[in-house]
Amino acid sequence: MRFVHWAVAAVLVGGVAGFIWPASADSSLPMDNATTINGVQTVCTGIGSAEDNPVWKTYPIRVEFSNDKAQYLAGVHIVLDQGGKSLAAFDCAGSWVLFKVPAGSYKVTANLTGQTGGAARSATFSPPATGQKRVVIQFPVQPNQ
Repeated sequence: MRFVHWAVAAVLVGGVAGFIWPASADSSLPMDNATTINGVQTVCTGIGSAEDNPVWKTYPIRVEFSNDKAQYLAGVHIVLDQGGKSLAAFDCAGSWVLFKVPAGSYKVTANLTGQTGGAARSATFSPPATGQKRVVIQFPVQPNQ
């Protein structure tokens, strides 16, 4: 229970003070706030005007989630791995996840949250020397959509 109180206080203080708070290994990220998990800077964003924040262009990796009709999807569970070691696992209510990671090869795996029986999708990437790399993970359109 202490952890819950600490987590709520961190979110409230972080939102007011605007600092980066460390997330646990498996949590929900706040929207549009930079967070550091195991040394990896990440942001959950991509909904509304917040996606236009110029700071987001400084993140070398932008992972986007969409269906096979290229329509953004929101609400995913993300796992970021490097060399078979999990670096971060979290839920994101947005349709983009941004990462600042050191040079190397990474794998991001995503599941749509709230969808039963949906298969995980993954992609591998290496951060570019300059600029931003788009990594698109697509999920099939469900029959009732």
